[in-house]
Amino acid sequence: MTRRDGFPLALQVPLWAASNTAAGTATGLAVGAFREGGFEPTVLWISILFGNVVGFTVLIASVVLYPRLRGLAPAARLALLGLALLSGSIAGTAIVLYFFPLFVLRDLRQTLAIGAINGLLALVIGGMVHAYETLRWRLQATLREVEEVRLVEAHLKEAAARAELSALQARINPHFFFNTLNTISSLLEEDPGQADEVVQTLADLFRYTFRVADAGPVPLEEELEFVAGYLDIERARYGDRLNVVWDVEPEARSVRLPGLILQPLVENAVGHGIAPVGAGGTVVIRARVRDGTLSVEVADDGAGLDPTAVPAVRDGHGLANVGQRLAACYPGRASLVLEPGPSGRGAIARLTMPAAPEKSAGGEPGGAAEAEVIAG
Repeated sequence: MTRRDGFPLALQVPLWAASNTAAGTATGLAVGAFREGGFEPTVLWISILFGNVVGFTVLIASVVLYPRLRGLAPAARLALLGLALLSGSIAGTAIVLYFFPLFVLRDLRQTLAIGAINGLLALVIGGMVHAYETLRWRLQATLREVEEVRLVEAHLKEAAARAELSALQARINPHFFFNTLNTISSLLEEDPGQADEVVQTLADLFRYTFRVADAGPVPLEEELEFVAGYLDIERARYGDRLNVVWDVEPEARSVRLPGLILQPLVENAVGHGIAPVGAGGTVVIRARVRDGTLSVEVADDGAGLDPTAVPAVRDGHGLANVGQRLAACYPGRASLVLEPGPSGRGAIARLTMPAAPEKSAGGEPGGAAEAEVIAG
């Protein structure tokens, strides 16, 4: 049996007995010192016996009775504890009468003095125990409330992070959607067959989007297929102005990562790199695994990275999306770097993350963190 504060009762009993005996001894010596007939050992034994009876009454009241009275009003608790202490005093008197009847009858005044002093000590100790137990109970209640609030906050943060991740996953730039509709509208007259292919590809993209929104991490292979579909639609729009080169190592294709994490990088390369250049350009997609880290690069040889435009590109829908999700899934262990291409031509977006992502990647937040996209 243990008390709520975890202090073993088996350890409390001998300690309490020692303190009761010490208090009783002090009381007996004090009373015996002023005894008219001189000191008598019986006074000491009676005081020790009385002290232990009253003292253990206080212990039982604090361990057994007090926890069951917490639902009552303070006045009621004090009254019941007072009755318990009074019963201890009565029990102590009865025991003393049983073991030392002749002394009690012969020296009633000394016996009453011993009982009064021990009763006073019991009241003082009982009051201290009551104050301690009340303070401890309030502290435990406060700690429980703090823990409950912490758990609720943790659940709310996790739910918010899940909702945010799902929202970020499910978003495709609305400009891409409307541009695709315009492309389809133009193709309906020029090339109905290609228009039908674009519609089918767009449907596949949205099916993938809905599927991964509530799923966990997906293989890089699936992400690349999704990006390939996205680029097919963009090629229907830009024609020969958009070229794509794939450079993906086989071992990288099976690495799992958050869904829809690459499309914003490719969209950024097409929209900010290729589109502004009349002659168009090439988007290169590379993927490598080195020392347990997956590195994916999306590079273009288009308009280049204007330093004054970096904040707008960095904080835009796409890269901010990727940065926030990386921070949530791999706090402190992933990065997204945006830097100029060779000789200032085009730009490179480089994404790095653990090659063996945790289950939390892409679907279950691994921690809250602010996202940052580093401009090289």
